[in-house]
Amino acid sequence: MILTRPQKNTEQDINYIVSIKQLLEFERFCRDNALWDEMKKCYLEDSKITISWFQGTGHEFVEESKKMLVRAPHKIYNTGTWINGDKAVAIMLTTIQCKTEIDGCELELLSDAKLVFRVQRVDGMWYIAAMEAIYEKDSLVPVLPNCNFTLDKKELAGYRESYACLAWSLQKQGYEINNNLPGIDRPDLVEKLYKDADKWLCE
Repeated sequence: MILTRPQKNTEQDINYIVSIKQLLEFERFCRDNALWDEMKKCYLEDSKITISWFQGTGHEFVEESKKMLVRAPHKIYNTGTWINGDKAVAIMLTTIQCKTEIDGCELELLSDAKLVFRVQRVDGMWYIAAMEAIYEKDSLVPVLPNCNFTLDKKELAGYRESYACLAWSLQKQGYEINNNLPGIDRPDLVEKLYKDADKWLCE
C-alpha cells in the first residue's frame, strides 16, 4: 500500500493527512525547541523509536533528548502519507543540523534522512506509534573557513557510508551507535523497513 500513488481521497482522508502532518511537524518542532512535555504527548506510551543513537519508547526518547548537550534542529522538506482506517504510515524528508566543537574547531554536521513514522488514531487523536530513520548522506564541515580541522578517512572506515559523519560525531560525544540501520548503502534493510511498515498498516 505504501510507496504507491495515492488514490482519490475523501474529505475525511484529507483532514486526516493534514492532522498527521501537523502532528509530525509539531513533534519535530518540540524536539528542536525543548518543549519536552508537549513532545511526550505526541507518542503512544508503547511507541518505538529506532535511530542512530537511541532505541526505546517515545517517552524514553524524550527523556534522553533532554540530556543531549548539543542542539540538533531539523529542516523538514515534504511528507508522504498513506492511510488505512485508524493507521497511517508517513515518510518525512529531513536534514538533521548540528553544530559541535571538536579539537577546538566548531563544526557543522548535516545529515539527510527519511523519517518513517507509524501513526495510529486513538479516541479521535493521532499519535506516533513508531519512528525509524533511513539514512542517506551526511557531511561535517568547519563553520569558519580559518579552522584547520582535518579528519583522516581511516577514522571513518568502520562507519556506514550513509551516516559516517553523524556516527563519528556522536561517538565523540559518548553515544553508542547502531551500525546496522537502514540506509542507501543497505537497500536490503530499507526494503525490510518498508515491508514491515506496510504489513503493519494493512493488518
